[in-house]
Amino acid sequence: MNKIKAGWIGFIRPEDDFEAYWENLKRLAALGYRGMEGGEALLRGDVDDNLKRFHDLGLQVLTVSADIKDLREGNYGDIVAKAKRLKTNRATVWVRSINSSFWNEEPVYDDVMRDCEVMEKAAEKLEEEGITLCYHNHYQDFLVSFRGVSCFDILMYNTEKLKIELDVGWVTNGLQDPCRVMERIKDRLVAIHVKDYINGEYREKEGGWAPIFITVGNGLLKLVPVLETAQKIGLEWAVVEQDRMHNLSPMESLTASYLNMKETGFVL
Repeated sequence: MNKIKAGWIGFIRPEDDFEAYWENLKRLAALGYRGMEGGEALLRGDVDDNLKRFHDLGLQVLTVSADIKDLREGNYGDIVAKAKRLKTNRATVWVRSINSSFWNEEPVYDDVMRDCEVMEKAAEKLEEEGITLCYHNHYQDFLVSFRGVSCFDILMYNTEKLKIELDVGWVTNGLQDPCRVMERIKDRLVAIHVKDYINGEYREKEGGWAPIFITVGNGLLKLVPVLETAQKIGLEWAVVEQDRMHNLSPMESLTASYLNMKETGFVL
């Protein structure tokens, strides 16, 4: 079986020092990372030169962001242009109505259903441009339900073209087994986000514990079974993500996360 390639999202940003950013990219490529999500930083300055420099490091842009507000309004042009400019064939939407508790709002069934329709239509339109639209889940997709059906299942039952980039850390935090979910949706699964955490405060309303994000391999995520399942079903990419730093710096955490994944034997 082919080993899984490691990517990352976030962690390092070019706002303060663009050359320091490139030095970090070199270090990550030399370590073994092969892809980065959210390559918008490369749109600064000479994009063609940036992309050549990026590709020469052995790196590729894996996906670009698709804002749910743009999808609701049918504004696909910028997404298509950005993806093609960065030479990627994937766009990912990170949020929908079900995540409303992040903003202390109650999820509304009609809004959730509307977003299912919005994302499916967008997936059809973007497919015409050669771009695959993916949805990135959060814990609410599994802990919030309507009429006894989880919002994740509502999404799966009401879409077909839309693909999934499964965040296995949020699945675990949503009190589900990520390996079982991966097996169940394998025909629509494009990649996984590998995120780890320890328990913080208990969520009285939704259940489960608010996460304290930490380096991959040091928390509650069952890393070995997750990567073994990912390899078995033929996934190409495992993307490291950490929403907030804990004790390590971003580069320290990226390094440790990659090495912990590689040590399992399932990652290049």
